[in-house]
Amino acid sequence: MLEPLKPLDETARLAELLDLRLLDSPPEERFDRLTRLALKLFGVKTALVSLIDHERQWFKSRQGLDAPETPRNISFCGHAILNDGPFVIEDASSDARFADNPLVTGGPCIRFYAGMPLRGPNGFKVGTFCLIDPVARRFDEEDRAALRDLAAVAAAEIANKDLSIALHTSSENELRLRQITDAVPALIAYVDAGQHLVFHNRAYEEVFGLTAQDIQGKTLREVMGEELYETVCRHVDKALAGEAVRYERLQPVAGQQAREYAMNYFPRYGEGAQREQAIGFYVLGTDITEMKRLNRMKSEFVSTVSHELRTPLTSIRGSLGLLAGGVAGAVPDAARNLIDIAKNNSERLIRLINDILDTEKIESGQMRLALQVVALQPLLQQGLAANEGFASEHGVTLQLHAPAEPLWVNIDNDRITQVLTNLVSNAVKFSPRSAAVEVTLSRRDAWVRIEVLDHGPGIPDEFRSRIFQKFSQADASDTRVKGGTGLGLAISKAIVERLGGNIGFTSTVGVGSCFFFELPEWQAAPVPAAIGLPASAQRILVCEPDPDIARLISMMLEKAGFEVDAVHGCQQVLARLATRPYAAMTVDLQPTDHAGVALILALRSDARTRNLPIVVVSAAAGESQIRFNNQQLSVSNWLNKPIDENLLVCGLRSSIASMAAGLPRILHVEDDLDIQTITAALAQDFAVFEFAATLPQARAQLLAQRFDLVLLDLSLPGGSGWDLFPDINALPHRPPVVVFSATDVTDGDDRGAAAILVKAQTSNEELLSTIQRVLQITPATDSKDS
Repeated sequence: MLEPLKPLDETARLAELLDLRLLDSPPEERFDRLTRLALKLFGVKTALVSLIDHERQWFKSRQGLDAPETPRNISFCGHAILNDGPFVIEDASSDARFADNPLVTGGPCIRFYAGMPLRGPNGFKVGTFCLIDPVARRFDEEDRAALRDLAAVAAAEIANKDLSIALHTSSENELRLRQITDAVPALIAYVDAGQHLVFHNRAYEEVFGLTAQDIQGKTLREVMGEELYETVCRHVDKALAGEAVRYERLQPVAGQQAREYAMNYFPRYGEGAQREQAIGFYVLGTDITEMKRLNRMKSEFVSTVSHELRTPLTSIRGSLGLLAGGVAGAVPDAARNLIDIAKNNSERLIRLINDILDTEKIESGQMRLALQVVALQPLLQQGLAANEGFASEHGVTLQLHAPAEPLWVNIDNDRITQVLTNLVSNAVKFSPRSAAVEVTLSRRDAWVRIEVLDHGPGIPDEFRSRIFQKFSQADASDTRVKGGTGLGLAISKAIVERLGGNIGFTSTVGVGSCFFFELPEWQAAPVPAAIGLPASAQRILVCEPDPDIARLISMMLEKAGFEVDAVHGCQQVLARLATRPYAAMTVDLQPTDHAGVALILALRSDARTRNLPIVVVSAAAGESQIRFNNQQLSVSNWLNKPIDENLLVCGLRSSIASMAAGLPRILHVEDDLDIQTITAALAQDFAVFEFAATLPQARAQLLAQRFDLVLLDLSLPGGSGWDLFPDINALPHRPPVVVFSATDVTDGDDRGAAAILVKAQTSNEELLSTIQRVLQITPATDSKDS
């Protein structure tokens, strides 16, 4: 075998070859179309564009040959570049130079070879355009001329150095892009208008368990399978219609459990006449399985914190508020001081918990807004009145400057009150004693502006850029000296921005600060409706096993102007009730008195006595109330022996007034006895309460009698309060529902509730006013305060 010699200009020839940047580049159609044409024109099995490197010949284009390169020392093309014209071997098996060549004796079993040198732009022979066939053949002058013409075209393409460099650069960039996208743990792809996957990264292959060949050029339907494709096709249609799409899907993963993915489709638009038409879209799919798991854990934790802390704190604060208001009688000064300390610190703890939970809701995008159109002046007056006590403790006065004409906004009352309270309390804390904090309401173009001005120390320059960040304090010592969590301003900013407004401040060190927020002005407003309260009536049935106590109760009631019938057993009660109606009834009920419970249940199942007010008078009223909390007794009041005459008379009058006057009936679905007691005490002057501690009890109560309102806790034994809504919605006269729960409700998930109140965020007064608003009752001036 004769090995090809190296040309005399080998060094310069190789330099030009390398400068062309064609070696090891991807296939190009400009060369492939020439080799395909050669196969048809000459009827050979193989056509090549061969580049002669230092130790190899590498094929820029090849038809009919799988190998991308062969060694130079056995190449025919290595001989061809030593000539100026076509180098032709009509039968290699009979040519002494090639008869024992491995390419002749083995695959591809060359018999015929014809190669024309290809020159680079500087004239050096960098390769050949060659023809190969396993059958010996003649190659005449006409064939040689045709080969020269094809080689000339190929040489012209090679000489187009700028194009070659651009293509090489593009190839390098594509390789670099592929390396980057393959390293990203996300689904990345490009899909054309025909839904073919034109590009994809390695993650696609790993997730779907397919090879690159199984995916490249295939349709989404072919790659995904029919079932998955049917769930995503509507999103694909939106993307090809030019709409950016984001959705979540459960993605099957080869060899693993399915994972949750957040999918994003970004439309790609054409050019020229297609510039407004989507010609495909880019795909980005992110595995959010772990994030979802962590979010669920956080939600469960927040839910636990909400229920396990807010519920007892609501009881504590409500009880302290009632004690301070004198519900249990006059409070000695020393005890009042202790009550005030306990109440203030429970409020402080509630604020801390609420701020932390509000921050979590803001970060997760679940802050709920109950929007309504209101005039700001009364809201600001209420907000300042609520902060008067706090301001007085600091020796600061609050001043409101507002125009006479009402300024209307579409807001969440509670959230704006929260913002105002944050700004006012901050201003008060940093104001010197005897100073004033001024709140100003004004209109600016289409905006309503609220300003809170103080005359405190001002805000240091270095702190201003982070004043609305979480846990920000101008001085670390402020937390202890002034109090607060450092969350109030961050929460205020989020609330105002969710309402379409903006918030900011101005400050001069040593002079004071002015915080302001602006809200879009509303042009119209509703007129609230109101109705008045009616009143009372008189004959009482006393059921008491002890004759002396029965006589005592009768005397107390007769003294108060009631008529009384006394009996000593359950059968006597039923007999009396069968002969005449009564305004109310008292009954002794012991913790082990199953006969008494059976009596009350029997009365509640009889249409004639279903709504009869019943007051339990017992030596173990509290214990009985706990013991029978899961029974549907609908007791109006529980009074302890020894009997307090005033409480007995007031309790009966209240119960009778509620029933005889047709006062609203409220079903309170709540498993916490303390919350039941406090809520009933707050509303006892204007409504009748019935209680249910579980969903089955609530359903039975709803079927048994008509209610004007349902006050609903969401966290109940054996289920959620939401599960009661289908039962409520199915009633002939659907009562409004006020959710009062430690569980937060996401925005838009109120299920048609008239109001959503969160325990520990809702004061006694707020609960009372909400119930009155929903029932359309005008609040009395002596309503109990928190």
